[in-house]
Amino acid sequence: MQIDPRLYQDFHPARANIFLLVEIADTTLQTDRKRKAPAYAKAGISDYWILDVNTRQVYVFHEPGEENYRQETVFNEDGIFSMLAFPEIEVQISQLFP
Repeated sequence: MQIDPRLYQDFHPARANIFLLVEIADTTLQTDRKRKAPAYAKAGISDYWILDVNTRQVYVFHEPGEENYRQETVFNEDGIFSMLAFPEIEVQISQLFP
């Protein structure tokens, strides 16, 4: 799938345009989990990840609700998982961290 970068010159992407939202957390893990996750859930973002560079873990949020995500899973460095939009693509946690 090729996305034309000019598509968003005049507006921000909407929920239907967002397949995955990723935060990189060094000092912001609690803010990302406690403030941003509820905001993204309320906006209907179905797949939200936080890469915690300090613990080399990935927090994966699914099933957005009115207040927050209903499902939060933490994967360690040896974990493997897939994006909701592209389940055939497996992501190895160890490859996300240098």
